[in-house]
Amino acid sequence: MDIFSIIGVFFGIGMILVGYILEHGKIQSLILLSPALIVFGGTVGALMLSYTQNIITKAPKLILEALKKPKSKVPELIDFLVMLSESARRDGLLSLEKVVEEEQNKKAIDPLLKRGIIMVIDGTDLQEIRELLETEIFVYEENKKIEASFFEAAGGYSPTMGIIGTVLGLVQVLSNMSTPEELAKSIAVAFIATLYGIMFANLIYLPIGNKLKLQLKYYKLEKEMIIEGICCIRNGENPKMLRERLSAFLQLDPQKKKKSGKNAEIKAQAPKKKAAKAKA
Repeated sequence: MDIFSIIGVFFGIGMILVGYILEHGKIQSLILLSPALIVFGGTVGALMLSYTQNIITKAPKLILEALKKPKSKVPELIDFLVMLSESARRDGLLSLEKVVEEEQNKKAIDPLLKRGIIMVIDGTDLQEIRELLETEIFVYEENKKIEASFFEAAGGYSPTMGIIGTVLGLVQVLSNMSTPEELAKSIAVAFIATLYGIMFANLIYLPIGNKLKLQLKYYKLEKEMIIEGICCIRNGENPKMLRERLSAFLQLDPQKKKKSGKNAEIKAQAPKKKAAKAKA
């Protein structure tokens, strides 16, 4: 789980509640069933009309997916692609079949990478390899965009349902002007419905949609790196040059980026130390 994301949700809601308490508000007055039913029920109904059953039933899984900590496989993929390149140059393209089978038995090979290498072994044209793999990425990307749009749509419907709750509350206010107790309850329903709609749209639905889109961008860049590596292997490119070409994708790995920064700093300080020793 991505603890930072979970902390963000509780921090955002917590700060709103703390600010409310500082203004001498009571938490109990914010918990009402009727505004929750109006906002959440209305949002779910609109989503059911907008999306298919497959997307709606997948929503809990997508929420958990958004809360997962992203893991970068870029360094391992670069090493594996370079190893494949070395094997292809040393023993020929047919030698890659054995390597792919071994990795498949370990269940450690990327499906896209496996399909690409099989096409390389079969002697498929370079342009055709690229087009087929890019088509597969495009289809996956479109599916993920639909999943992300589900939460973006929820973020749009939720405030609107809050406004509907507010209107219904004001209707109750106008119809109970003679009874002060009922008047107070109706006003509470009116404003809390708006609060629920706006708060959950901006703290839950829209952030989840953005997180899914961010994960999709990382996925796409990783797969584009795989396609680039496969095409280079198909062209018989030097393994060292392949590593240099793919090293730009290491920016997808924050830890690797930090290490590179430290190494660069050490290298920059080395000449200064040598110069200081020479003067001494």
